[in-house]
Amino acid sequence: MITRHVPPRRWFLAVACAAVGALHALAPASAASVPTIDQAAAKKLQDVLNDARRTTGTPGLSAAVMVDGRLVWEGQSGYADSDLRQPVVAGTLYSLASVTKMFVSTMVLRLYEKGEIGLDDPIKAYVPSYIPSTDKVTIRELLGHTSGYDDVEGYPEIIRWLNDPNFHWTRDIVLRRVKPVHFKPGSKFEYSNTNYVMLGAVLERASGVTVDGLFNQLIADPLNLESELDFARLAGYAPRIAHGYDVENSKLVDTFIGAHDLGVPTGDWGPVWTDGGIVASGAGVARFTDALYGGRILRPATLAQMLRPGPDGSYGLGTLRLRFNGHTWQGHDGFYSGFTTETFYDFSRRLTITVLTNRTDNNDPAAAIWNHLASAVDALR
Repeated sequence: MITRHVPPRRWFLAVACAAVGALHALAPASAASVPTIDQAAAKKLQDVLNDARRTTGTPGLSAAVMVDGRLVWEGQSGYADSDLRQPVVAGTLYSLASVTKMFVSTMVLRLYEKGEIGLDDPIKAYVPSYIPSTDKVTIRELLGHTSGYDDVEGYPEIIRWLNDPNFHWTRDIVLRRVKPVHFKPGSKFEYSNTNYVMLGAVLERASGVTVDGLFNQLIADPLNLESELDFARLAGYAPRIAHGYDVENSKLVDTFIGAHDLGVPTGDWGPVWTDGGIVASGAGVARFTDALYGGRILRPATLAQMLRPGPDGSYGLGTLRLRFNGHTWQGHDGFYSGFTTETFYDFSRRLTITVLTNRTDNNDPAAAIWNHLASAVDALR
């Protein structure tokens, strides 16, 4: 079992670019820089996708490319279930792992815009009283991983339970294991899933609505993505979810084996996991990414706050910045128990590239495939 995390090797230290990203959010894309995806180009991208899947040993994957609100290409390759030889299709769903954090941060920021929370409010008023140090930590510090809380998902007890695909999880079970902060909140960056599990409690207390209900109100329904995303663990979505595969002792193991509740491990999907529990299609994630960074969800000033890097110089509020092939990208990635995910947006070209895979290993397949696909898109003119 692998703890949710963001592979730090891809982070780009970009303090100097903080303000630039916010300005680009409202700038039109250069016509010359927008790739043209005709039939020949689509075949090239599909060939790249197929080759990258084989090279990385990934059972299955979905990818999508958007430009300024338009889905210009999507592709799939391989199998959602290798044993049954069930192919990946456009509607296949994947556990998003930590890409979920980008959605959850957006939900928190929407409540901030509505005046229901303050980003610099201490979390004490929003989370259970048994959690320590809540008078010292703000909502902003949870969002930016500067709270000082350890990652509870690295504790042996939690890991043992995560290895049980049928464990009955509640947010309370997770949060009762939280320890006092171990550094001064706000003083440094330290990635911790605990922060985002706590934000589930913040969202529900501030809004009076369940996490999954709020997700539908603020994201899925307004963007018409109800069929492409789920946070509620609804039975109708389960047959569409790809099986996850993890490399254990040099063998590829189906992480869904033994899962009886809808056939999907309880640690992979559902509103307890506001750090990683959304399932979605490749096109659904791309559409959300495009809408968020394209300025169609948050106000410009709020988006600027989201993008502004914290102490590490890269991570903002549920979003990170990286540099690849001479371009600056904003988004998030994820890595958890059979699923690796990448979705990033280039403000200068209003370009989104999303890759979702159903394999985890030490080489991070989604990152490698995203790199290949981004390079192929760059080569299109």
